Amino acid sequence: MKKHFLIICCALGTQIFAQQSKLTINNYSPYDFRGQLMATPLGTCYPMVSIGYPAVPDQLLVPASDSFYLSTYNDGVAAGISSFFVTTSPTNPGMPRIPNHPTLSPMGPISLNTDWRHTKFQMWFAGTNTPVSSGGTNVPETYFLGNLGDGTNSCFSGPTNVSSVYGYAEWYTISSGSIKYTFIDIF
Repeated sequence: MKKHFLIICCALGTQIFAQQSKLTINNYSPYDFRGQLMATPLGTCYPMVSIGYPAVPDQLLVPASDSFYLSTYNDGVAAGISSFFVTTSPTNPGMPRIPNHPTLSPMGPISLNTDWRHTKFQMWFAGTNTPVSSGGTNVPETYFLGNLGDGTNSCFSGPTNVSSVYGYAEWYTISSGSIKYTFIDIF
């Protein structure tokens, strides 16, 4: 009996941390980060959970010298996310889901099968609607933007770092025990 109890406890302990990684975006730059963020399973595109994709491309805003943290999808409201866009297959057009929707709960089927994989972003001058660029008519445009990801996303391509004359952004993951942390750092 003790052996069965131990097996059940170990299985439940593993399941508690089976949800997607905890996400932190650290914006150390003097610019506002605006973008889309996608979570998918490893090696496939569906189900996909996104912030700002495809409908509201700059729903995710991390102001200059600020941070954004999301422990689970359910924490979306506290993090300023009113809804996630969930697409379950290529033939399903997707639908908005509130952060506390049962499928997005830490033990829900979508949470258990997705992880943060990709962002499409652009930096903007702090507090404005002006993208960071060199401007000028005789100068080629140089922007601080790009696709950034964990390098395993088969749906969206993007390197693990982006560099421009205006700054540098990187994506990396750290695991500690059974907990996985995903970071996007912008300098």
